Amino acid sequence: MRMNTSLAQRNAAFLEQALELLDSLAPEVYAARPAHFERGGVGVHLRHVLDHYDAFLDGLDSGCIDYDARQRDPATEADLSVARERLCATIARMGAILARPENPRCSPGRDIEVAMDLGGLSGTRSNASVSSVGRELQYLVAHTVHHFALMAVALRLAGHEPSPEFGVAPSTLRHEEANRGACAR
Repeated sequence: MRMNTSLAQRNAAFLEQALELLDSLAPEVYAARPAHFERGGVGVHLRHVLDHYDAFLDGLDSGCIDYDARQRDPATEADLSVARERLCATIARMGAILARPENPRCSPGRDIEVAMDLGGLSGTRSNASVSSVGRELQYLVAHTVHHFALMAVALRLAGHEPSPEFGVAPSTLRHEEANRGACAR
């Protein structure tokens, strides 16, 4: 169960990064959709990330994670207070996994079905595969970092500099730290 707790903690830590970011943003920066990046606003990407966490957490109960069955709530994309509230709720739901690591539905080795539309076959289970809770928690970290990196681009386009670690993969941060001061070749 230790691996699951660690993975859930890492996910919660990334979500807390987003919460810190929201505290530093003006509502118009959060809701903006920069030119040439209209699908890339901060709010759009945060809503997308939260939708994936909801799909994962709902799937723990149902036995099937369906990342395509998302709410896509426009209020989360546009309203900073709605986003903050939803983010806090998601962190709390992840915290419930941490509070009960012995829960068999949260076991990292538990097989779980994952459904995803792979183009043209929406709504069918023919696109489902078997994964594990642990693997999906790993996926959520990678997915979150990816979208946080896109959020960082949108923020920079708006003249707002996020923290240096925001949207950077843990392995990249470790690599940069290990190579700090090394001569360029």
